[in-house]
Amino acid sequence: MARTEDTTSATYETHPAGASMAQRLLGRLRHARYLFSLAVVSTLLAAALVMVYGTVQIVAFVVELVRHGSISNQWGAELRLTVIEVVDLFLIGTVLFVIAVGLYQLFFTSMMPLPRWLLVHDVSDLERKLIGLVITVLSVVFLGQIVTWDGQRDLLGFGGGIGAVIAALTLFLRRERRTPPQGRDQEQPPTRPTPT
Repeated sequence: MARTEDTTSATYETHPAGASMAQRLLGRLRHARYLFSLAVVSTLLAAALVMVYGTVQIVAFVVELVRHGSISNQWGAELRLTVIEVVDLFLIGTVLFVIAVGLYQLFFTSMMPLPRWLLVHDVSDLERKLIGLVITVLSVVFLGQIVTWDGQRDLLGFGGGIGAVIAALTLFLRRERRTPPQGRDQEQPPTRPTPT
């Protein structure tokens, strides 16, 4: 009996000190989240750079077309290639923007007036949005290869590789939706109060 009382009192004495040390450590780690502001700003700058480059590329093509003064089949092929490349750049810029906004929501605040498709509640939400955009980018890349195909290159292996990646990402998305999210409270139906 005396041993049990001694052990219990020792436990009660060391517990508050351990709790205060853990609280101090968590307080310091809380400030480490500001490192992700660098990631948010850098990703936004990269998105802006990609968007500006795509816009400059399409404007330069239009200026060159107007200066040339005539339209031919070669210009049509160039136009298709340029438009697909610019759309690919815009999609990459969209991916970067979604990453930046998602990181900002995860580490700083989610009280932003955003459309529903851009809201991120946890890391799995960000993963799903990014995977959907990556699938779109891969599809556009393959479309660009088809449009510029010269009949010489073998696109079967290239398309098969992209198709395998898209299939794997789609399978991952379907399995994520089936598994219930951990850590979130399951919504229970309301229960009637027991009569007294």
